[in-house]
Amino acid sequence: MENTDVSIEKLAQQCFHAVFRTDTDKPGYYHFDLGKNRTPLEFRTILTGLKKELSKLSETNFGKKLSYHWLVRFDQQVNTPFHVDNAAHQSFLLLGYEPSVIESELHIADYHALAKEKDKDYLANFTPVFKENESLLAPFTTKLKSFDKEAYHIVIMNNSTPKLSAETLGVYHKAVIVEQDFSKSRIVNSMVLNMTSEEKHIEDQEREENYLNTTVISK
Repeated sequence: MENTDVSIEKLAQQCFHAVFRTDTDKPGYYHFDLGKNRTPLEFRTILTGLKKELSKLSETNFGKKLSYHWLVRFDQQVNTPFHVDNAAHQSFLLLGYEPSVIESELHIADYHALAKEKDKDYLANFTPVFKENESLLAPFTTKLKSFDKEAYHIVIMNNSTPKLSAETLGVYHKAVIVEQDFSKSRIVNSMVLNMTSEEKHIEDQEREENYLNTTVISK
């Protein structure tokens, strides 16, 4: 969905149950098209604001807040396999895409649906990187529609692994760069949020300030 005038509280409410899912009836991810009329700093401010609103909803629904595992801004044109990012067993990934002429795809695969319908032992043998034939995941995979290259986009997904401590159900994701061009940039903002009962307000605030004020773009 496209949002020009952003209510961060409304964004959080719209995506929460789809992402913080407890069954496979929900997709485990949500995509926002935020339109064109903003700056990278405004975009990063939306991302940190969304983290705070999602943390409130997480505390209300699960009794736990969200704390940063990392937040970074990088220039990326690398294909990845299906995987979950390294974080706590209960975690969530926010990807913020800045405008770019580089054409790319994001594929999301529901490994819980795979286990439920095809392979009941899969969760017991789960690995953070999917190492089997991807045809097994094909019936449970969604390729997000091509992004408007001039717009800002957010994709938020459940990054959890199937451990007993995980209260919600994760998904795999992979990036596909259709055509690389290293003379151009593809800036992605990445936040991984751990669901935790620990209070990390001061640490998170310091990380946010560094992220909002930095001019560093990692490679």
